[in-house]
Amino acid sequence: MTILMRLKIPLICLGLFITISACQPSEIDRRFQAVSPYSFAETMQNLDIAISEFNYRIIHRSDIGQAVRDRGEQDFPLSTIVSFCNITYAKEMMLINDDLINDMPCNVSVRETGDGVIVSSRLMDETAGSDAQQQFAKKINANIRKIIGATTL
Repeated sequence: MTILMRLKIPLICLGLFITISACQPSEIDRRFQAVSPYSFAETMQNLDIAISEFNYRIIHRSDIGQAVRDRGEQDFPLSTIVSFCNITYAKEMMLINDDLINDMPCNVSVRETGDGVIVSSRLMDETAGSDAQQQFAKKINANIRKIIGATTL
């Protein structure tokens, strides 16, 4: 038995492992969400208050669920995406790394589900980039968690 024959099965297994590993998603799930004990309308009011209490300004609201209802599907679950910004944080972010503008998580979604009203956002990656970038991500993520927490208390 040659060395090639002895290594054939382990090499095949290694190749399969590499192939399967390469097909797995590399990014971890960075969603943060909580179930609201309130109605959709009350949750939206709570979110507006929480955003302003943390010194952010609402800049856009996408009422997706209502838009679908307006097209004739009256029982479609309500869902809204609220975009907000704090100019001081935005400036700080741009000075650290202007590419972060693509990852800024100043969007919170509120949606009706079978499990209740869900409030969620995508958090920034706290492991990427420079130390300054990581510290900034941790600060913004803490704010997002507090905003969602205040909305769903």
